[in-house]
Amino acid sequence: MRAAVLCLLLCAVLEGAFAATEIFLATLVTFDPEGNTIILRRTGKPDMSATLHKKPRLWLNKQPVDVEQFRQMEGKPVMVRVSVGTQVRPVVREMADPDTWKWLEKVRRGIVKGTLQGVENNYLIVELPDKTRFAYRFTPKTRFERDGKPATIEDFAIGETIYLAPRLLSNLDTMVLSVSNTEKDAQIGRERALPSIQGTIQGIDRQKKIIKFLTRAGDVREIRYDEKTEFTFKGKPIKVEQIKPPARATIHRSRDEEGNDYARKVTIQPNN
Repeated sequence: MRAAVLCLLLCAVLEGAFAATEIFLATLVTFDPEGNTIILRRTGKPDMSATLHKKPRLWLNKQPVDVEQFRQMEGKPVMVRVSVGTQVRPVVREMADPDTWKWLEKVRRGIVKGTLQGVENNYLIVELPDKTRFAYRFTPKTRFERDGKPATIEDFAIGETIYLAPRLLSNLDTMVLSVSNTEKDAQIGRERALPSIQGTIQGIDRQKKIIKFLTRAGDVREIRYDEKTEFTFKGKPIKVEQIKPPARATIHRSRDEEGNDYARKVTIQPNN
């Protein structure tokens, strides 16, 4: 019995290890979720027989829709996000008409400008410049700023123009990393949530082991380093003493035990 349980656990681990996501354009030949049958036809490839995820994301005309509403796409082109390698058949996690897919790519990345329409269950309802609406999830990790100072969601008024830095989560929710009334602060908030940042080393305090770093978004950061920090230039290791500010660089960072930025790797870029 124990051996059987261990075998099942091992199989589950291996399935997770080999899971992958495929995104492609296809014709939705058959859409029968109740019968557990979805047939996707791709040019130059065999038809894919798939099943629908228990919580699928379905989109039409730049709006979320339910299974019944999506039936009208049968026989038409769709963009599909499929998980493969997790079950016997691929699992459709998301589908949309091609125009809506292009829209989703825009509203889920970069810096998004919109008008705050409401707040519902930890989601910001935002009207975008094309008059469409999108729900962005905020969490305790979301950085709210107003005029360069820390803020809360209560500091933003309905009807106000806001800037958001979104990120698509594994469950296909779109979380906001930062929210601000200015584009620059939203970009800075986005940078502060990323593990790697790009910019210019303005100075290095070798006694305190601190790098003064100006990011692309205009954020001045103090980033600590130590003897474990890796410094490279053109793929080869260098010593910190060889760096002559100002120097363009990419810093791969983490947070130390005290919450300070810590440089794990610093890649110096050639000055073109």
